Formats: sequence, C-alpha cells, structure tokens
Amino acid sequence: MDISSLLSPPEATQPLSPPPVSMQSPRKQMRRHPSGPVKRGLTSLPLSHSAVPASNIPLHVSTPTHRPTASSPLASPTTGVLRNSTPPRLVEVSRQSSTPSMDALADLASMQNHQPTRSAAPSLRSKDSYESQLTPSTIFPVVQPPSAAANPRASFDIAMAETPKPAARIDFAGTSLSPELQKNANVLAVDLQQNPHSYESHAQLIRLLHQAFVHHVYPPTSPDAHGDPHSFDLLHDLRAAREGMDKIFAIGEDLWAEWIQDESMLAKTIEEKISLMEKCSKAVTEEYGSVKLWIVYGEWLLHTHKLYHQTSEEAAAGLSEDEREVGQDIFSWSVVVEVWQRGAEETMWRMNDSHLVWNRYIDFLIQDSQKTRSEDLIREIKFLFDARLQTPHADWDGTFQAFSTFVSAYMDKQYEEIMVTTNRKATDAKSKWDARQPMEIALQQAQEAGDRAAEYVALANYVQWERTLAGRKRFSFDLTNALYQRAALRFPSDPQLWEDHILYLIEEGHAHRTTESVLPTLGRATRHCPWSGSLWAQYLLSSEREAQSFSQTEDIKHRATNTGLLDVGGVEEVIKVYAAWCTYLRRRAFQVDSTDEDLDVAEMGIRSAIEDLQDLATRKFGEGSNPDPMFRLERIYIKFLSESGSWDTARETFRGLIPKQGDSWTFWIQFYMWEMSCWAKFIQREKTEDGNISRKTPVPHYATAVLRQAVKRETLDWPEKVMCAYITHCEDHEDVEELQMAIVEVRKMEKIIARRREVEALQAAAKSEAQATLPPQHAAEAITRTIEANTSPSGKRKRGGEDEPVADSSKKSKIEGGNGREVNATVASRKQVKRDREHATILVQNLPEVVTELKLRQFFRDCGKVNSLKIIHQNGTSAVIEFDAREAALFAQTRDGKDFEGQPLHIQLGSGSTIFVSNFPPTADEGYIRELFDRFGQIVDVRFPSLKYNTHRRFCYVQFRLNEQAQAATELDGQQMDQDLKLVAKISNPAAKQDRTGPMEEGREVFCKNLHWSASEEDVKTLFSRYGNVESVRIPRNVKGQSKGFCYVVFSSEEEANAATALNAHSFMSRELHVEISSKMGAKRQATTIISSVDRSMSPSTGVNGAAGSPSAMSTTSSNIEQPSGDRQARTIALMNVPDTVNDSRLRAITEPYGSLVKIVLRPDHQGAVVEYTDAQNAGKASLGLEGYEITPGRNLRVGIVPEMLREKAERKTDKIQIGKAKKDNPGSTQASLQPSGPIRRPGQQAGRRGGLGQKRGLGFVAPSGKSQQEEPTNTSTQAGKSNDDFRSLLNKK
Repeated sequence: MDISSLLSPPEATQPLSPPPVSMQSPRKQMRRHPSGPVKRGLTSLPLSHSAVPASNIPLHVSTPTHRPTASSPLASPTTGVLRNSTPPRLVEVSRQSSTPSMDALADLASMQNHQPTRSAAPSLRSKDSYESQLTPSTIFPVVQPPSAAANPRASFDIAMAETPKPAARIDFAGTSLSPELQKNANVLAVDLQQNPHSYESHAQLIRLLHQAFVHHVYPPTSPDAHGDPHSFDLLHDLRAAREGMDKIFAIGEDLWAEWIQDESMLAKTIEEKISLMEKCSKAVTEEYGSVKLWIVYGEWLLHTHKLYHQTSEEAAAGLSEDEREVGQDIFSWSVVVEVWQRGAEETMWRMNDSHLVWNRYIDFLIQDSQKTRSEDLIREIKFLFDARLQTPHADWDGTFQAFSTFVSAYMDKQYEEIMVTTNRKATDAKSKWDARQPMEIALQQAQEAGDRAAEYVALANYVQWERTLAGRKRFSFDLTNALYQRAALRFPSDPQLWEDHILYLIEEGHAHRTTESVLPTLGRATRHCPWSGSLWAQYLLSSEREAQSFSQTEDIKHRATNTGLLDVGGVEEVIKVYAAWCTYLRRRAFQVDSTDEDLDVAEMGIRSAIEDLQDLATRKFGEGSNPDPMFRLERIYIKFLSESGSWDTARETFRGLIPKQGDSWTFWIQFYMWEMSCWAKFIQREKTEDGNISRKTPVPHYATAVLRQAVKRETLDWPEKVMCAYITHCEDHEDVEELQMAIVEVRKMEKIIARRREVEALQAAAKSEAQATLPPQHAAEAITRTIEANTSPSGKRKRGGEDEPVADSSKKSKIEGGNGREVNATVASRKQVKRDREHATILVQNLPEVVTELKLRQFFRDCGKVNSLKIIHQNGTSAVIEFDAREAALFAQTRDGKDFEGQPLHIQLGSGSTIFVSNFPPTADEGYIRELFDRFGQIVDVRFPSLKYNTHRRFCYVQFRLNEQAQAATELDGQQMDQDLKLVAKISNPAAKQDRTGPMEEGREVFCKNLHWSASEEDVKTLFSRYGNVESVRIPRNVKGQSKGFCYVVFSSEEEANAATALNAHSFMSRELHVEISSKMGAKRQATTIISSVDRSMSPSTGVNGAAGSPSAMSTTSSNIEQPSGDRQARTIALMNVPDTVNDSRLRAITEPYGSLVKIVLRPDHQGAVVEYTDAQNAGKASLGLEGYEITPGRNLRVGIVPEMLREKAERKTDKIQIGKAKKDNPGSTQASLQPSGPIRRPGQQAGRRGGLGQKRGLGFVAPSGKSQQEEPTNTSTQAGKSNDDFRSLLNKK
C-alpha cells in the first residue's frame, strides 16, 4: 500500500489494527510492523427497562479496572481499591448437548468480555418500591448545529452498511400515522435525505415513530387493549431510523432507554434476547454512569431470568426445552447479580441517585445470604456496607439503617461496637455531602421545574465550586469527575462541557491526583460531538501522550475526517484536527528511533492535509479561496522542512504563500523571523566550523529582502508594523546605504497609506448614509454586503482606488464608485449626532478565553479613542467596542484576521446591531425588556435614558451581539402590548432621527391661562367651539381635584387654532383670559403622579416639618414641592438613591402594595422621590419594607425625610472609559457607582434626650398627644419620640 492510500483511506470501515503496510520513501524503503490488535474493554450483559431521573454535569469516563467475581467484595473501605482483584471471569455454562445452533448461541453468550471497573464505593438504600422510581423520561438533549471537528468513534460505528439496504421511506402516506403526523414525518424524512447530519431531525423522527409504536401497543382510546408490537406497520422504519442515527451520533440516554424498552417487547426468541443484551451493553458503555440505563438493563435481565427459570407449566408453555436450557445458562442468577454489581461500581460516585442501583444490588446479596448462610458472603456484604457508608451520597441515612438491620440479624453480639466504629469512619463522607447538599438541592429544583437554562447554570456553578476545592480537605477527584459525567448525560451535545472535562482530567493527571486515562472520555466526547475539532485535536494529542501506536493514532484521525461531520462544523474545526495530526507526524519523524520511512510518512501526510484543506475550501468558498489566514498547516510543513535541512524548499514554500497571505502583516513578520533564524544558525555553524570568525558578521540579506518586499505592498493590513520592523532591521544589520533607502521607501508608503485610508473613510461614510435612508430590512442586507465585501473568503480585503488627498474635510469629494456613479461624501452634509454608538461600534470575536480590557484597548489604541468596551463570555469570548467616531471603527475593521495572543480575530461593524424600543408598558424594567427580546439572540446591553432633564422619556436601546439578531427582533414592531400600546422596535439610526409630531408640533393646540377655578371642560369647549372643531380639552388638576387655572384646547386644524387666539384678553366667568398658541416648554425635571385625594383638613402647610413659611424652611425647599407638615408629615416618605432611569410608574408599582397612595413626586435631579400615603400606618410599613430594597442591580433604596432627599445632588455617571486627567476629574463617575450608605432615617423623625445619654431615634411616626401645641417644646427637633408600645399599637390599629 502506498503512502497516499495510507493517509487517505477509503470511506469503508477501517480495521482497528491494519495488516503490515509497506510505505515507499524517496530516501529508503522500509517495512513497518504495526502493533498487535487493539484490545477494547467491552461492557458485558444487557440493559434494563425503565427510566430514572437524569443527572447533571459533564461526565468523565474512567478507565475500568478488573472486576472481581460476583461473590467478591466491591471495594476496600480504606484504600478504595478492589479487595480481591481477579482476572476477568468467563461465565461458565454447564448444559447438556443440544442442537448445534443453540450450542453456538450459548457459547456466544458465555464468552462475554467483562469490562474491568474502578474501585467501588458504597451506595444508598431506599425502602421504596423500585418500580415506583422507574418513570420513563422523554427529555432529549438540545443539540447545537455541528460547528467543530467530529468525534472519534469505533470503526464499525463510522462505516456505513456494507450490504445494499432499501432506501429510507420518505412518503408516509397510507400508514397508521394520523394525517398530521404523516405530514411531519414526510418533512423530516426529506430533510434527512438532504442533510443526513441533522441531529435534531434524526431525533424528532425517532420520537414520532416511537410514539406511534407506543400508541399501537397501548391504544390511548382503549386503555385495557393491548396491540401486537410485531404488527406495527412502521416497525422497520423505526428500527432503521434508530440504527441510522446510531451510525452517526451517540443517540443519548433517553433515546437509548426508549429503544431498549421497545425492543424488550419485541424480543421473543433467544437470538433476539441476546441481540438486546448487546444493545444494553453498548448503551451503558456509551452513556457511561447512567443510572437510568443501568436500571433498565438490570430490570430487563432480571425479568428474563425469571422467565427462563420458572417451573410452572403456564410459564413454560411458549418455550421449547432447548430454549429453556440455553436461556437458563445465559440468563443465570450470577449474570443478573454481576450486571447490578457493575452498575453499582460505575455509578457509585453519583451522589444524588447512585443508591437506586446500589440498593438493588445489595438486596440481591442479602437474599443470597439468607438462603446460603455463607460466612464469606456475610463478610463480603459487611465490607460493601462499610465502603458504601464511607462514600458521600444522598441516602446515607437509609444505607445506615439498612446496615443496622443487617448487623442485628447476623452480628448481633458485636452490634454496638460495629455501629460506633462505622459511624466514626463515615464522618468525612457525611461532611462532604453536607457541603454539597445546597447545590444538589438547587440542581434538583431546576430539573423538577423543567428549566434547562437554570439547570445548566446550576451545574456550571456546581462544577466551578468543586474545582475551587482542589487540594483542600473536602476535595474529591471522584466526586468532581462524576459531576462532569452527570453534566455530559444531561447536555451531551455541548462541546464546551466535554472540553472542560477533558482539560480537568489532564490537569489532575499532571498534578498526580489521578492515574486515569483520558482516552475513554475523549472517545465518548467525540462520539457525542463529532463536529468538534477541539475534541478531536485533544484526542490525537492524548493518544500521542499515552504512547499509543501509530496505527491507533492514525485510526483516530481517519475517524475524525471520514464521517463528513467535521466538514459540516466548518473549516476552522477541520484545521484544528489537521494541525494536531501534522504536528504529531512532525514530532514522530524526528524522534531518536525514527527512520527514513517515518520522514516520508510525515512529509506526505502534511502535504496531503494541506491539499485536503484546500479542496474543502474550494468546495465551500470557490476557487482560489484562502481557508486559513494564519497558514497553520503550511507553518508546520515549513518547520518540518527546516528540521530536515531542506532550507531552500522551505523558503520556496514561504514564497508560494505570498499570493494568498501577502496582505497580512503577520505573514511577513513570520517569514522575516524564519529568515533570521536561518541566518543565526548559519552564523553559529560558521563559528563552530572555523573556530574564528572575522569581526564583520555577514549581513542577513534574505531577511532584508523579505521586509523590503513587504513594505512595497500597498494592500498590507497593518503596514506600520512592517515598516517599523524594516527600519529597525536595517539599523541593526544593514549598512548606511540600505538604511537610507529603507527610510525613503517607508516615507513614500506612509503618504500612499494616508491617502488610501482617507478615501476609504469617505467611501464608508457615503455607504452608511445610503444605508440610513433604506427601510430596516434593506439596511440590514446592505450592512451584510458591506461586511462580506470587506472580508472575502480569500482573506484579502477589497479596497477602493487611490485618490488625491482632500484639502478640506468640509468640502465635497467626488469618489468614483464601482458601478460608475459618483457618490458625494462630506462630513458637513451628514446630520451631526452627539454620540453615534450605532456606527462607531465593532464586534470582535474569537478572543482568547482569558482576555483583559487593557490588552484589547492597547491592541486598538492606534485606531482611535475607545469610549466603552464590554467583554462577553458566552458561546466563546467576544467583545463589543465603541469608538469615539465611526471612522475609527472603520479603521479598526481593517484588523480583521490579525493575530491576537495566538488567535485570529474576526471583526465586523456593529451597525445595525442595536434597536430602538419605545411604547412599552410604563412599569417595564431591564428584566422585562430582556425577557421580551431574549429569544432573538444574545443581548449585550439594555440602555434606558436618564430622566434627569425630562421625566416623560420612555424608550430604551437594546444592543444585540449580531446584526441578524437585531434585525430578527424588529418583528415585534407593532405588537400589541398592555394598555392598548403598540410596541415600537426599529433598527437604531441616530442620523435618521425623526421630529416629533402631534397637535402642539402641528400648531393645532391652544394654551389658555387665568381660567376660573370652577370652569369645567365642557364650559371651555363651548367657549372655543365658535372658532372651529374642538377635538379635546384638558384642564390639569391638583391632588384635591381642583383646577390649576389653565387648560389646553386642541383644534382640528392650525387655522382654527390661530383664529381662537382672538379670545386673548377676553373676559370669561369674570376673569380675563390669556390665550396663545402652545409652544414647546422646558423639559420637566420632576413628575407628579396623583393617585387619590385626601380630606382638606389634611392638606399641608408650606413649611418644612411644620415650620410654616420660615426663611430657614424656605431655604431648604426646592421649587414646586410643598413640604409636609402635621398629619401629612407622618404619611409621607422620601425615597433616596433612586436611579435616574427609573420612572414614576415603576415607583408606584413597588410602593402601592404597602397601602393607598395620594401622590408620587419623582425627583431624578435629586436621585429620589416623595411618596405620600393616605394613612400614616401604611407609610410606616413602607419605610420598613423599602429600606434596602434593590430597585436595580446594585442599587438599594434608602428611606428618609424630604429635606434630606432634596440635599442629594443629581447622579453623575458615565459609560465611557475614563483615563488620564478625565479619570482624576471624575473619580466617582465610574459606571453607575453606588451611593454611599448613610444613616437610616424615617419620615417624621423626632428625637429626645434620655438623661444625658444622647438622642433616641424615633420610629418614623408622630406620637398622638393630648397636649396642646403650647405644651409642646418650642424646638421641634427635640420632640419626644414614640415608645415601642405606641409603635406596636399603631401598626395593629385597624
């Protein structure tokens, strides 16, 4: 076989250990002898028939060790290893000779390879019926579309059927399905025919057919009826759908449980039951640690055991004598116990539900001890109990009670001593469970609520907590590992969970806290996420690290690339796998014992990988595309050639990359660094050979030529970097003539680049203006086309032609567009906006997981001033950066594809990613807005306007991560909301801001003042109707319902309103009217909301705290607020530390539950509000309940009196990054800083002396007193407060 066939095997099934392969090398012909066949531990015995609640957090597959025989104990209570470690035991079957076919089946069943297991630990015990706990689950994993390298799988899983099979059904007409289900099945079948790698379509079709099968066997309309499962007309399609999905994906815990349950109803013959055993064995191996599947496996096996061992004639009526004999041999009692033993061992560290398996297993052993009274078996059971009680688990008390019963029955004389010793040894296990119980409860609550998002968060927090315990007393590798396993069972298609688990195992192995191999876990990870290139790359690296043979590592690579799922994941995922494979080949070629054949294999393998990647890119993006702007595979090849001494070939490889990579400054710098390394090795070799070298060192002319060529490229993405390197290199290594020429070339290029960037900025500005005039849907399409034009698949950025520099930026420049039309672009012609967030923002993706704001700001500092920067850790790491001007954002986009800490950045403009939202309910807060738009994509930020200068503003901006998400969110535009409100949701564009419309703006509204207090709306309408059609009349009223003496009248037309001004100076109800056209007034800096009126006797005076109109009182009084006094003082509270984005409706929503309100006065200019209740008792309750209330994240309310609130200043905050002098000038304005907490004061607070011990704080209410005003102290600040008894009586007063 030649090298090409070895590196690119056919799609057919690859044997685990191929025969010896001869490989032709241009240097030498050698014969490589592969290692022996790979031994794989196979899980023996079948599965069972029910479902148990699934668990939560990624799973790890531990490498099993040899299991003891069924009669041997599970684990040592002290060391955790097997007490009696024996080799795998074959199930010996003693039987009389029967028919040859039955003998063969019996031999097949008896030759089971038992998978070794890890040390076992104790389990929990429950007295409840097991059948009541086995509730089937139909929750399927939510699978993201393939986006990464495929998963390693066994060869027989990857290979498609070798024999022709009938085509899958795509028309379900005429079947037993209902018409609606037939339509759904047809759609799914067609989708699978077009896209066989669609996980969700596979799962949905299987669910649909499974449900039809269940309804066939158990008709919903006839509960007592029972259909024949074999007569289901779609049985073949159901089996074919499951087998087809199993060839591509790991189907998951729940689908496996349903498959086994269905087949258990269909399995009648001994052959079918053996086949079902194999499915059960595969299921528990693939879904490692699944309690649900182990119970399904064990219960079905127990049922089958009873079927073949019953002696009644009725039970044996349907079985032949041969079948009974073979069935009794295969499904023996020892096999049943062994399966439950294995299940207990593999699930022992699942703290939440491992007792469901362990209790069942220990019950079987106790049953055997009751029959045999074997001393060895009794000692073994005690040992198992000891080990179980030293393992943390939820049902520890149940296990201890069962152990107590066991000791009472068999070791009664030593009962007290045994129980005391056992309880002492279990202290550590109980403390570990107690520490984890709160997180287990939170996880269980999320699962019971069916909230997958909350469950994921609870699992992530749980894992993070476990990881922080590393090296501490409560740390347990087994518990953390089992937690990851639980997560993988619940979210099997999340590559990030699997990768975190893998890295955790690698880290723990490096710290010598575990000796487990990571390969089994990687095998399952790649089976569940075959599109994840990161997982496949880790699989290859781990295979090399654990010294697997070349054929085994090669098999992993072929399994990754031959399924087709890796290609679906994207080119980036394919590159990850090929990079890991090529680096492995390179390292292997230069090992101490490597041969010429290894060099040939490495060279051909790397070249083949480069060609395969280019073919994939050609299929996806077209001829000449650049699949890898970082040229990772080519760099590996160049490194290989350099190590092998082929310097000229490596140099030519670099030069061959110039057509595709020549616009990238990183390419030229790496080319230059490679040339310098070659030059350094040459100099070192000269010194070594000659022993003495002249004072003048040879000049690195090749390196100089590389930089010279790079500087002359006008399309370079970051020319400053290359120019700086060129000058520095010439200063260090070249003569003065070369240095001067370098300075000349750099100066010429600086001028060219300056002109080019100016032209690009003007073109981009003109294009943005054109987009702003388009409807939202067309604007989004135009933005998408712009991004695609700036980032072509080949990695080159399309740039406009060069024009002469513009002398004055305020003058128009005519730029020739690609379609021949002239586009006028001018800064002066654009509508100026204070802060153009929408056009000055970029989205930076593919950032390293650990990245800081400082590093990002340093990376983009040359582009312009950064206003704000927000890092997002979701679906990878990305950042949203807002610049001071959109020209800076356009410049920053030119860094797309650049390397940032080893990763190529993906940068796109943020234009179109923000929507303007208004007309939502007044009580809506950030949580309401996020919940409303969350289904459209990831929300980066929600911004409410400040009400400091206008309390009537009610809108917000919602910024999404991607433009497409914002565009999708506009579908809510016009949606009917509460209170007959129609939501407004449009793409935000400050340049397209529209002027307000309405009666006042249209000149149809008349303002009339000096109106008589008793005049009604009808009186005013009658007066003004003589001048035209009056649409409405509004007379503002105060808290008592009285007119404020002015009104607004709206006419049908502007002419009618102008005519009505004739009433100016007209006498009406004995008062002279002042009539004029309404004009825009200053923004209202406070808002008064009147809810109800109070009795006139309760009206307030104008003073503060009862000091009527005193100068001191007036000095502390802000405009337009009447200060409370008397009874009003007791029922009025002041709220402080209110964010200036909170409106009066939201304040009403949180204050009204405490009692009826009179009014709310919102004062955002003082970070507060005045709330007046109708009853002092309700005000007291509110002051207690609202103190410390978190009105927005990080902002807690304070309750006090009105003068205290009025002394607060307006909130100062900024969402811009403060640096240098600005940071010193605004030390307290860093992004909504919290107000300093002060002493809590209640409304109407009084104080009094307590025998010289200081003042006693009142409880917020004015004490009722029979004394007259004259008997009160003259100093109101020293009035006696109420006692606790008075306070309690006031609260209890009806």
